[in-house]
Amino acid sequence: MVISALVALFSSLLYLFATRLLWQRFKTDESSEPNFNRKKLLTLALLAAIVHLFSFAGHLFTKDLILFSFGTGLSLISWIAVVALLITNINKATENLGVFIFPIAAITTLLPFAGSTLQPLPFELGSHVLISITAYSIMGLAAAQATLYAIQEKRFQKRQLSIIFKNLPPLQIMEKTLIQLVIIGFIFLSFALISGVFFMEDIFAQHLVHKTFFAILAWLTYGLLIFGHFKFGWRGQKAAYYTIWAYFLLILSYIGTEIILLFFVHGPQ
Repeated sequence: MVISALVALFSSLLYLFATRLLWQRFKTDESSEPNFNRKKLLTLALLAAIVHLFSFAGHLFTKDLILFSFGTGLSLISWIAVVALLITNINKATENLGVFIFPIAAITTLLPFAGSTLQPLPFELGSHVLISITAYSIMGLAAAQATLYAIQEKRFQKRQLSIIFKNLPPLQIMEKTLIQLVIIGFIFLSFALISGVFFMEDIFAQHLVHKTFFAILAWLTYGLLIFGHFKFGWRGQKAAYYTIWAYFLLILSYIGTEIILLFFVHGPQ
């Protein structure tokens, strides 16, 4: 556990260093060697993600169980967000979005070692949770992307771009990346719902019906956005607002259920 904590600390420092490189780029507006700096930044982020994975993967799985905790869940979410960002950089220069993602990853990579209680889950149910976390992570990244896009476009029209928004990818790339993230997240969310049917005894049980209802509502909203994008050319602010509202429903599927369980099913402690 001590070694894993030190590995997590090293990963956190790498994320912070990558954030520092981005801020240096923002301050100078353009570096004298942009290609070299981009390679250095992406290499650092990739190394940080690899080390980050090693920090929690070793105690995530046992022989027949998957061990979860609140800290591990948040660490996994941020790791998926970093990996998704790196994947989008394969064909688009979106690394500047790391100025928001890397600091969060730097914090959450340490959370599994903050003393949170581990919850053992059967492998089948744990797999469902992993798929669900992946869907939540990618859709969360899409929601953040949509929020940045909406603000960036409005400020661009008013010519009020701050140093951060000046250094975000162009609006066309932001929009294309947003749709790609929504499609990928939609696939994982679909698998999460399907796996819930197979691996959970009754997804419409009293303590799960609220989660299932809002998750399906979010899935339908994302599906409507994808259909509207390809069929009617929905894009820009409309796509951004659909993404944000759909993620709000997805958050309700978790938070709303926790509130109901706490106050109406189990009662206040």
